[in-house]
Amino acid sequence: MKYILSLLTIFSISAFANDELKSIYLAFESDYMSNDASKYSQWLTDEYEIVQTMHVPGMGSDSRKVTGKQMVGLMKKMNKPNSTPRSTLDNTEVRLTDNTGFCATSSTIAKTKVSGKNYEEKETREACFLKINSDFKAVEHKIDVYYKNI
Repeated sequence: MKYILSLLTIFSISAFANDELKSIYLAFESDYMSNDASKYSQWLTDEYEIVQTMHVPGMGSDSRKVTGKQMVGLMKKMNKPNSTPRSTLDNTEVRLTDNTGFCATSSTIAKTKVSGKNYEEKETREACFLKINSDFKAVEHKIDVYYKNI
Protein backbone atom coordinates (compact mmCIF):
# COMPACT_ATOMS: atom_id res chain seq x y z
CA MET A 1 0.00 0.00 0.00
CA LYS A 2 2.88 2.37 0.80
CA TYR A 3 4.29 1.66 -2.65
CA ILE A 4 1.02 2.63 -4.33
CA LEU A 5 0.73 5.81 -2.26
CA SER A 6 4.33 6.72 -3.10
CA LEU A 7 3.64 6.24 -6.82
CA LEU A 8 0.47 8.31 -6.64
CA THR A 9 2.36 11.08 -4.86
CA ILE A 10 5.12 11.07 -7.48
CA PHE A 11 2.60 11.14 -10.35
CA SER A 12 0.65 13.96 -8.67
CA ILE A 13 3.81 16.03 -8.22
CA SER A 14 4.83 15.31 -11.82
CA ALA A 15 1.39 16.34 -13.14
CA PHE A 16 1.52 19.54 -11.08
CA ALA A 17 5.01 20.36 -12.41
CA ASN A 18 3.86 19.62 -15.95
CA ASP A 19 0.87 21.99 -15.59
CA GLU A 20 3.16 24.63 -14.08
CA LEU A 21 5.48 24.45 -17.12
CA LYS A 22 2.46 24.60 -19.44
CA SER A 23 1.31 27.73 -17.60
CA ILE A 24 4.73 29.32 -18.09
CA TYR A 25 4.50 28.62 -21.82
CA LEU A 26 0.93 29.95 -22.00
CA ALA A 27 1.99 33.19 -20.28
CA PHE A 28 4.84 33.57 -22.81
CA GLU A 29 2.45 32.88 -25.69
CA SER A 30 -0.06 35.39 -24.31
CA ASP A 31 2.58 38.14 -24.23
CA TYR A 32 3.72 37.17 -27.74
CA MET A 33 0.18 37.08 -29.20
CA SER A 34 -0.82 40.34 -27.52
CA ASN A 35 2.04 42.11 -29.34
CA ASP A 36 3.02 43.72 -26.04
CA ALA A 37 6.69 44.42 -26.76
CA SER A 38 7.59 45.34 -23.17
CA LYS A 39 6.14 42.14 -21.65
CA TYR A 40 7.39 39.92 -24.47
CA SER A 41 10.95 41.26 -24.35
CA GLN A 42 11.24 40.20 -20.68
CA TRP A 43 11.02 36.55 -21.79
CA LEU A 44 13.90 36.65 -24.26
CA THR A 45 17.52 35.61 -24.04
CA ASP A 46 20.09 37.32 -26.27
CA GLU A 47 20.20 34.15 -28.40
CA TYR A 48 16.41 33.97 -28.93
CA GLU A 49 15.20 33.50 -32.49
CA ILE A 50 11.75 32.91 -33.88
CA VAL A 51 11.29 30.97 -37.11
CA GLN A 52 7.90 31.02 -38.83
CA THR A 53 7.24 28.70 -41.75
CA MET A 54 4.16 28.93 -43.98
CA HIS A 55 3.15 25.72 -45.77
CA VAL A 56 0.80 26.42 -48.70
CA PRO A 57 -0.64 23.55 -50.77
CA GLY A 58 0.69 23.54 -54.32
CA MET A 59 3.09 26.39 -53.61
CA GLY A 60 5.54 24.94 -51.08
CA SER A 61 6.94 26.40 -47.88
CA ASP A 62 8.55 29.70 -46.94
CA SER A 63 10.45 30.31 -43.70
CA ARG A 64 11.37 33.57 -42.00
CA LYS A 65 13.87 33.84 -39.14
CA VAL A 66 13.76 36.87 -36.85
CA THR A 67 15.84 37.74 -33.80
CA GLY A 68 14.21 38.77 -30.55
CA LYS A 69 15.26 42.41 -31.04
CA GLN A 70 13.75 42.44 -34.53
CA MET A 71 10.51 40.90 -33.26
CA VAL A 72 10.21 43.44 -30.45
CA GLY A 73 10.64 46.22 -33.03
CA LEU A 74 7.90 44.72 -35.22
CA MET A 75 5.58 44.41 -32.22
CA LYS A 76 5.99 48.09 -31.40
CA LYS A 77 4.77 48.92 -34.91
CA MET A 78 1.82 46.44 -34.88
CA ASN A 79 0.35 47.65 -31.61
CA LYS A 80 -2.68 45.30 -31.73
CA PRO A 81 -3.17 41.66 -30.63
CA ASN A 82 -2.82 38.73 -33.01
CA SER A 83 -6.21 37.20 -33.87
CA THR A 84 -4.92 33.61 -34.15
CA PRO A 85 -6.49 31.21 -31.60
CA ARG A 86 -4.56 30.80 -28.36
CA SER A 87 -3.20 27.55 -26.98
CA THR A 88 -4.74 25.90 -23.93
CA LEU A 89 -3.52 23.56 -21.19
CA ASP A 90 -5.25 20.71 -23.04
CA ASN A 91 -3.57 21.28 -26.42
CA THR A 92 -0.10 21.95 -25.01
CA GLU A 93 2.55 19.30 -24.37
CA VAL A 94 5.76 19.74 -22.38
CA ARG A 95 9.08 17.98 -22.89
CA LEU A 96 11.95 18.38 -20.43
CA THR A 97 15.25 19.08 -22.18
CA ASP A 98 17.51 18.77 -19.14
CA ASN A 99 17.54 19.88 -15.51
CA THR A 100 17.31 23.54 -16.49
CA GLY A 101 14.97 23.66 -19.45
CA PHE A 102 11.88 22.52 -21.29
CA CYS A 103 10.09 22.85 -24.60
CA ALA A 104 6.35 23.30 -25.01
CA THR A 105 4.43 22.40 -28.17
CA SER A 106 0.85 23.27 -29.05
CA SER A 107 -1.46 23.33 -32.06
CA THR A 108 -4.49 25.40 -32.94
CA ILE A 109 -6.89 25.24 -35.90
CA ALA A 110 -8.87 28.09 -37.47
CA LYS A 111 -10.66 28.83 -40.71
CA THR A 112 -9.42 31.67 -42.90
CA LYS A 113 -9.71 33.15 -46.38
CA VAL A 114 -6.73 33.70 -48.64
CA SER A 115 -7.30 35.35 -52.03
CA GLY A 116 -11.03 34.61 -51.71
CA LYS A 117 -10.52 30.88 -51.06
CA ASN A 118 -11.45 29.09 -47.82
CA TYR A 119 -8.65 27.34 -45.94
CA GLU A 120 -8.15 25.51 -42.71
CA GLU A 121 -5.18 27.07 -40.93
CA LYS A 122 -3.35 24.78 -38.51
CA GLU A 123 -0.66 26.44 -36.46
CA THR A 124 1.91 24.35 -34.59
CA ARG A 125 3.99 26.26 -32.07
CA GLU A 126 7.06 25.23 -30.13
CA ALA A 127 9.02 27.33 -27.69
CA CYS A 128 12.04 26.19 -25.69
CA PHE A 129 13.06 27.71 -22.37
CA LEU A 130 16.05 27.69 -20.04
CA LYS A 131 15.92 28.46 -16.34
CA ILE A 132 18.15 31.47 -15.75
CA ASN A 133 18.44 32.44 -12.09
CA SER A 134 14.85 31.92 -10.94
CA ASP A 135 13.05 32.67 -14.23
CA PHE A 136 12.45 30.75 -17.43
CA LYS A 137 13.64 32.57 -20.55
CA ALA A 138 12.86 31.69 -24.17
CA VAL A 139 15.78 30.64 -26.35
CA GLU A 140 13.99 29.28 -29.40
CA HIS A 141 10.54 29.64 -30.92
CA LYS A 142 9.17 27.89 -34.01
CA ILE A 143 5.80 28.40 -35.63
CA ASP A 144 4.61 26.26 -38.53
CA VAL A 145 1.41 27.33 -40.30
CA TYR A 146 -0.24 24.75 -42.55
CA TYR A 147 -3.00 25.67 -44.98
CA LYS A 148 -5.44 23.10 -46.31
CA ASN A 149 -8.15 23.74 -48.90
CA ILE A 150 -11.66 23.41 -47.49
